[in-house]
Amino acid sequence: MARLKLRDYQQEALKAVQDTFEKGVSKQLIVLPTGSGKTIIMASIARHYDTKVLLLAHREELIKQAKEKFELYWPNADIGICKAKQNEIDRLIVIGSVQSCFQPKRLEQLKQQNFSILMIDEAHHAESKSYQKIINTLGFKDSSKLLIGVTATPDRADKKQLGNTFDKIVFSRSIGSLIRDGYLPPVIGRRILTTCSLKGVKSKYGDFISKQLSHAVNTTERNQFVVAKYKEHAANRKAVTFCVDVKHAKDLAAAFSKQGVKAKPVWGLMPKEQRERVLHDLHTGALDVVTSCELLTEGFDEETISAIIMARPTKSKPLYIQMVGRGLRKSPGKENCLVLDFTDTGNNLKSVITLKKAIPEAQLIEEPSHSQPENKTARNLNRVTRKNIDQVFDILGSVKFLWVENGSNEWSLTDDDGNEILVYPVGNGFMATLIYKNESYRTLVSRPLPLDYCIGSCEDFAQQNLNVKFADAHAPWMHRDEPPTKGQLRLLEFKGLSEKANTRAQAAMMIRTFIAKDRKQKRLKREAQWENTNTSHRMH
Repeated sequence: MARLKLRDYQQEALKAVQDTFEKGVSKQLIVLPTGSGKTIIMASIARHYDTKVLLLAHREELIKQAKEKFELYWPNADIGICKAKQNEIDRLIVIGSVQSCFQPKRLEQLKQQNFSILMIDEAHHAESKSYQKIINTLGFKDSSKLLIGVTATPDRADKKQLGNTFDKIVFSRSIGSLIRDGYLPPVIGRRILTTCSLKGVKSKYGDFISKQLSHAVNTTERNQFVVAKYKEHAANRKAVTFCVDVKHAKDLAAAFSKQGVKAKPVWGLMPKEQRERVLHDLHTGALDVVTSCELLTEGFDEETISAIIMARPTKSKPLYIQMVGRGLRKSPGKENCLVLDFTDTGNNLKSVITLKKAIPEAQLIEEPSHSQPENKTARNLNRVTRKNIDQVFDILGSVKFLWVENGSNEWSLTDDDGNEILVYPVGNGFMATLIYKNESYRTLVSRPLPLDYCIGSCEDFAQQNLNVKFADAHAPWMHRDEPPTKGQLRLLEFKGLSEKANTRAQAAMMIRTFIAKDRKQKRLKREAQWENTNTSHRMH
């Protein structure tokens, strides 16, 4: 299996850490948006220095994800967990819960391990007393030791400065720059005006007081309006809706359900098993929408989320960016992340964070008040689509090849010689096989990986070993409105699909799709025949 490669900016981040540490700056901060692979960067730093590392996180989901990503980048890494009753602190890499590591007895045990590197995930929490106690006790004020923090939001709502902990931001990239470079999906926002008033809602610690805000926005009329706008603009998208408090999340989920949208609420103190069941249903498609309160802003990596519903007004830019970040991961067939940005009246609206303030590069569609008729012509003109290649997706940077969905969450890439790379789900990840034209096989990815990394490994292999000239998603004709070729039309007509292809690119994707599905049917038929033969032999 091809070794996982760092993206170009991840390599730059690793080098920036090395160069800055050599210059004597030991307390470093890396700022990158959600979906950019911050944990992979931490794993690359740990692998480079190959020394005792403690990584701190404050949520169970973050600890689990960190272990998975470290093992993905560094399969043979010696990793232990320090959380509750788990105390595997003698390992080379220790991933710990800050709540457990902060305990005096455990902290003294950690001190004896003499860690050389301390990493802090979601480092905007690093100014809290628990983190500071760990940093000081383990000696990371000493310039000979390396302290690394990673975060998407270096600003804090309580105005405490991370400069008290970190000396320098050694590497950063904005959401906009990674969108322009193709590493994150485009963000498209619809600013939707409501008749709800925030007048009289007071603020504390830089944001609205939750109880007062919930009283203002958790109304039957506004909740029904949110549901109606979801059905109008995002009905075919899997969505997370951010709410003010638990009652708001429950009431809004009920409003969705009443209108035939499969939805359930989640909140911070919800029992773990119930929460995991709801998120599993969202992952499998059993739910369309999850309404969230005090949850999912960190440590939630559901890549199929393609709509974010801002039902919770906020004055906190970091919180707003964290919420939008839930939709910023790449996924097959996901063209963009749509943000429904509900804007209420009253209060000091200049202080309320909007999509344009949080992410200036986002494409924004202004929508008039719902009491006014909508200009559908303007809406259609502004809507951004990629109609020619809507099934092409970009996982690890720029789109390289033309993948098509094959059903059952399988993805197929056929080269110019008739060989096929098949990516298919196994457990919680994806594996891949190369199926040659003569029906022989070769395993490309032998252990379940996240989809983005599995696809990336396959594309690297294809680029080096297969003839993929006509599978090139960057070919000029893929991005021009050229009519289908005569050969394409003949083949499509034979399949009864000629009227559906308006461009050469559309025709190419349609041909690839039915070829992939035809090959799958033949494969299933051969497997069924093989199984019947074996059953017959066993009976005799």
